[in-house]
Amino acid sequence: MAEVPLILRRERPVQRRLLFLLHSEYPEDSRVRRQAEAAHRAGWDVDVFALATAGRPRAETVCGVRVFRSRARRTRRMSRWGLVAEYGHFWLEAAAYCMRTPVYRTVVVANPPDFLVFATLTQRLHGAGVVLDIHDLMSDLFAVRLDKRMDSPEMRIVAWLERASFRYADRLMTVHEPYAREVRRRAGQSLPVAVVMNSADSRLFRPREGAPERPPVVCYHGSIFERYGVFDVLQAFARVSARFPDAQLWMLGGGDARSAVEEEARSLGISGRCLFSDGFIPAEEIAELLPSVHVGVIPNRPNLLNRYALSTKLFEYVAVGVSVVCVRLETLAVHFSEDELLFYEPGSVADLVEKLGHALDKPQEMAARARRAGQRYTHSYSWEHNSEVFLREIDA
Repeated sequence: MAEVPLILRRERPVQRRLLFLLHSEYPEDSRVRRQAEAAHRAGWDVDVFALATAGRPRAETVCGVRVFRSRARRTRRMSRWGLVAEYGHFWLEAAAYCMRTPVYRTVVVANPPDFLVFATLTQRLHGAGVVLDIHDLMSDLFAVRLDKRMDSPEMRIVAWLERASFRYADRLMTVHEPYAREVRRRAGQSLPVAVVMNSADSRLFRPREGAPERPPVVCYHGSIFERYGVFDVLQAFARVSARFPDAQLWMLGGGDARSAVEEEARSLGISGRCLFSDGFIPAEEIAELLPSVHVGVIPNRPNLLNRYALSTKLFEYVAVGVSVVCVRLETLAVHFSEDELLFYEPGSVADLVEKLGHALDKPQEMAARARRAGQRYTHSYSWEHNSEVFLREIDA
């Protein structure tokens, strides 16, 4: 298939108006929320166009950011045509919003899907700069969600759309350097890709004072999907809990696997020691809970998508001073060392059991790891640095 040519644009507007297009819920998407609020504090006039969210109005202002919501809602466990219909519905509403609203200086499109950038056409023709923020590699995500081989006809189309979207955008942004290298490779040319990491919001996630009180708490927070290893955490905790009869497991978040995870906890006989949140928890509440956590777990399953995963929840644990048991996937191991996180072998529940037991049995050793991880985070990965990179990108 031929590549999409670059589209000529008029001179850019001067006014500092910023729009986010987001096929997700807001303010639940923590990355976009950090970016939007940082821009607002820096003097930008910020709007977000996002998915519909149950219980929230079509339009509201959240911490100075105006939020407009489409009629499209996220649907889980859909067929491929259901996925196309949901993305198509949101794309049309986003394109209509871009047509009827005054011109922005910059439009940030948060993927997936990458092809949401084409909804900005009218804004782009009137001078808006378009930044594609690559949260996930779209081809990898679709291959996992649709259970397709990368050389299948469907995935060839997705890969073409991915490349075309990269070329259409004025600037590209992503979450870490391994992703940036892969984006350049897939684009087939040496495109500039800015790295704005999924750092924890420093206004919320601050180093705690002192060690947490007992009973010991093991925590997983974030999206509850099977691919994120939530069942591995349950099974490992069930096996470790005999040695630590007062230990608790907190599962904080919502997602496709929520009901199945609760049923698994009952079948393992640990439901009385598991705390499940009532779905999604705002970042403010997570920040209040983490100082009471002894061990945070990052249990991503080894698959096509997770090989590049570097989640915000890891940075949130480290920023607060929570010790971490983490799967040894390539991208995670690149950013932290063996003396900062306690790694276990990918896909091995037995090794997770061993490392989780070690973490609960050696709190002083784990506290030392957490201090070293916190120092690395402060010096290299903090939001203070990454927010400056983001603000330069939207103002370029």
